[in-house]
Amino acid sequence: MDSSAFSTPGLAQSFEAFGHWLGGKVGGHKAALAIHRYLPFFVEIGHQWGNIPSYDELLRHFGTQRLRRVLLAMRWMEAAGLIFVRVGAKEEESEKRRIANTLNIFPAVSPERAILDGYHKSLQGNLLKGETTLRSIRLALSPAAALLLKAKEIEVMPPDQRALAAYLEIAPGQRAAVSGFVRYLREVMATEIALPKFDAEKARRNRIQQLEAKMLKLMRVGTDDKTNNRRWLSISLAYFHGLSVNAGKNLSEEQISIHQDGGYTVTLNGEKYWVPRVDLLSERPGSSTPTRSIREDSA
Repeated sequence: MDSSAFSTPGLAQSFEAFGHWLGGKVGGHKAALAIHRYLPFFVEIGHQWGNIPSYDELLRHFGTQRLRRVLLAMRWMEAAGLIFVRVGAKEEESEKRRIANTLNIFPAVSPERAILDGYHKSLQGNLLKGETTLRSIRLALSPAAALLLKAKEIEVMPPDQRALAAYLEIAPGQRAAVSGFVRYLREVMATEIALPKFDAEKARRNRIQQLEAKMLKLMRVGTDDKTNNRRWLSISLAYFHGLSVNAGKNLSEEQISIHQDGGYTVTLNGEKYWVPRVDLLSERPGSSTPTRSIREDSA
């Protein structure tokens, strides 16, 4: 046992106790071979805290992935009553790290980071009042960062109406998600900016173009594997029949009938929808986008 590596007797005793517990779990021989790979983990705990801290502190310091590599040590700590694993703690820490990654898109000392930090601070205030969640904060910061990147690209800061229009041109689906940041820019930073009036026809065209791009990608890679097959069904249901793009993701085998020509009939909520196989999709003359002319009405 490598107890001499520790500066405090308490942690040395904890490491020794973990070794005995591990032996009871996997057998003495396997435990003797495996115990050494847990030593750096315990040594780092010793350097950081001197003794085993709370689960939240471990999670904050090591992160979910590193703790997963020492899962048996974590199970021992929990079994020994040394830590209490709080429900939702892993998810919270994951969200915090993803939020930090979004903030760190920009240098710490930059106009973009200052604006994003201010928006983050306002969202944190809502979190303290119980009006939002970490996940919602992450989802709000992501389009805010994207808008700031577009504004930086066209050399205008803070983002103005021109930057917003340019961003929504390439990310029309983010209109609702970026609305909170637009309101922050207008009300807190006194920027002349507002969401443009929703254009239903333009949104429809953008949706069709996005679906066509996804279909063409699948036409190039094929749909032999189950994952791509389900993607094809989902996108085709959206493209040909106007359903949600997620409508076909969780289809069971019983809901899918395969025709002799390789096409499909999908049964969803009591309705039947025809979907072509990949190589049945023709192309418009002179175009690389699939045609909607081979659509059949649902039975």
